[in-house]
Parts: sequence; structure tokens; C-alpha cells
Amino acid sequence: MGSLIEYLKRKTAFDALEKTIKHAQKVQECVKELDKGLEMLLTEKDLDKTHDIFHNVDLLEGEADKLRRDLQKDISKGELDPNVRQNLSHLIKRIDDVANCCNGVARRIGTVPIKFWEQCSEETTKLIIQIMKTTVDCAQFLDKIVIDFVENRKNVKDIGKQINDHEHKVDLLNIKLRRSLQDTQYDVNFFTIFTVGNIFDILEAISDSIEGVADYIMVLLTSVEGY
Repeated sequence: MGSLIEYLKRKTAFDALEKTIKHAQKVQECVKELDKGLEMLLTEKDLDKTHDIFHNVDLLEGEADKLRRDLQKDISKGELDPNVRQNLSHLIKRIDDVANCCNGVARRIGTVPIKFWEQCSEETTKLIIQIMKTTVDCAQFLDKIVIDFVENRKNVKDIGKQINDHEHKVDLLNIKLRRSLQDTQYDVNFFTIFTVGNIFDILEAISDSIEGVADYIMVLLTSVEGY
């Protein structure tokens, strides 16, 4: 693990690290665009208006995928210690998981009949928006923790705690959402209910994935003597 820290100090690592930061920032764009689409859907109840926004999430996730593939190609070409290559690959994969979750939500939402969202209670709508806003706040720390990790590694623990706190808030809001959903009578078929449940599972997984990035970076740091 220590060899990764040494690698981060080399000038030859600059391009790969710069791309890792850009990758994290592209993933943040996915989260923000999903928030934009979800809020419009819940406030205006118009799938046509939100179609382009959710499609943008798909496009941004594709851009994040391209950055990930370029990074993996760079790593495979470099003369790296196998442990360093593995550690970087795992970190990149965890960052990419965040964008994948965003796209998973965006793609599925378009299959849910608008009448489901129209039948949601005010409390349910408010909780969904709160979950998404808290997830956006959590994602704001994604590039920050990556930047600090590749630079001086002085604030990783503090940033990681902020991410953990936001993820926990999402968990608590999600429990309230599940209760609120069951307090409402929906006139939709069972497959719609199943799909919506799947959407909310993946929505919660966005902050879980961000926390996964932070936890993995902490594992890398605590495995190095002196950190």
C-alpha cells in the first residue's frame, strides 16, 4: 500500500492523477443533473419536460466511462508496481460506481407512469427531494477527497467524516420515505411499485457509493505507516 503513496509523489503520476480528479468531477455533474431532473419531475409532474435532463445524466455517465477507460489504459501502460495498479483501479472503479447509480435512477424513472408521481403525498415528495439534495451535498466532497488524497493528504479524514455524516442522513431520510410510501394508497400495478422500490434503492446507493470511495481512500492511508 505504501508504494501507492510514493507513486503519488512522482511527476510521472501527474497525468493519471489529473484525470482521476476530472473523473470525480464528471461524476459530480451526474449527481447534480439527476437532482435537477428529479426536482422538476416531482414539482411539475411532467415526464416530457424531464426527459432531456435524465438523458443528459446518461450522456454524462458515458463521458465518465470514457475517462475511466482512458485512466485504466494509462495505468496498464505504465511501469507500475502490481499493488499500485490494483489500488488505483479499485479507486477508479469506486468513483465510477457513483455515476452508474445516477444513470440507473435516471433510466428507470422514465418507465414509471406519471400517475404514480401525481399520487405521491406531499410528505413523500418532500422526502425524495431532501434525499436528493443531501446526496448532492455528499457528492460535493467527492472531488475534494480525491484532490486531497493525491496532493498533501492532510484533510482526508475530515472530508471522509463529512461524507459519512451525509450518507447517514440519507439513510435516515430513506427510512422515513419507506414509511411515507406505505401510508399512501396507490392506484398503480404491482410492477410499477416494484420499479419504484428499485429506483429508491439505487438512489440511496449513490451516497453509499460516495462513502465507498471515502472508505477505500481511508483504507489506503491507514495501511501506510505514518498516516
